[in-house]
Amino acid sequence: MRDACSDPIIYRDFSIAINVERAGDRVFGHADLFAANELKGRISLGSATKRPREVREKLRCLAKAKVDVWATVEAASRH
Repeated sequence: MRDACSDPIIYRDFSIAINVERAGDRVFGHADLFAANELKGRISLGSATKRPREVREKLRCLAKAKVDVWATVEAASRH
C-alpha cells in the first residue's frame, strides 16, 4: 500500500520524485533523480523503526546531497 508520494522537487536542474510505502511494520521508499527527462539515479531506504514522514525527509536530504556531489564533481572536471 502506498503511504506517501510527493510532488517532484526541483533542485539544481534535477527533478527528485520520492515515493514511500508501508509494508506491514516496515517502511520502504525511494527517490528517483531525473535530469533532462532521463533517470540519473535512485536512492532506496527502508526502516523498521521510522515513520513514513521520517523516511521521506531522509530520502529528500540524501537525494539533494547526491545532486550536490554530482555538481561538485562536474565543476571540478571543468578545471
